[in-house]
Amino acid sequence: MKKLRAFNMVEIMIVVCLLVTTVILCLPTIFNNSKEARIIAGWKRLFLEAQTNFEVFNISDAELIRSVCKTDVEDKENEIFKIIAPYLNVDLSKSTKSLKSYHYKFKNGSQVPMQSNIFTKLWAYQENGNIVGFKWLDCNCTETKPCAAALFDMNGVKPPNRIGRDIFGIYLYRNRIAAFGSEETDGDKLEKDCNGHTSGMGCSEYYLRGGKF
Repeated sequence: MKKLRAFNMVEIMIVVCLLVTTVILCLPTIFNNSKEARIIAGWKRLFLEAQTNFEVFNISDAELIRSVCKTDVEDKENEIFKIIAPYLNVDLSKSTKSLKSYHYKFKNGSQVPMQSNIFTKLWAYQENGNIVGFKWLDCNCTETKPCAAALFDMNGVKPPNRIGRDIFGIYLYRNRIAAFGSEETDGDKLEKDCNGHTSGMGCSEYYLRGGKF
């Protein structure tokens, strides 16, 4: 009986050790999944809010943008950003000095080329501490040709600072906004782009459609 009891205790200790080891190994994954879930939920809320804000913008201040476009102002991007900033919940009173060294990349870790229509050095803080990047693209924009791009880092300056992981974006068109990747009608392609070793551009639309990470 003593031998049997001892053997059972050894078995119990082994099982306990295995359970503890499994929990320890799973904790980072559980934490990361929870963190990503919060980021994605925040992105969905932000997009809905941006849609509402942009409707107000079209009624109130869209004409101001057209006026700036007609002027000879050298730095049109900054002037236009000042007009659009309130509709992106940007707090222009906050210093952006700490954002001078901010860098972001595609989901697969590759650099965003300077000639890309989502490359920008114009970043500012939102009221909640997240940051927004703004890139003015074309004064002659239409319903299908974007006027500007806005990127939202839902994690602030904290890493990973990757498009599709903690950075999502929208294109601003004439009278509407759309998430990066919205032009893709095939949900399977969006999923592959978001979950594969790719740029992650499709993730903005993929998660809005209820995609899983």
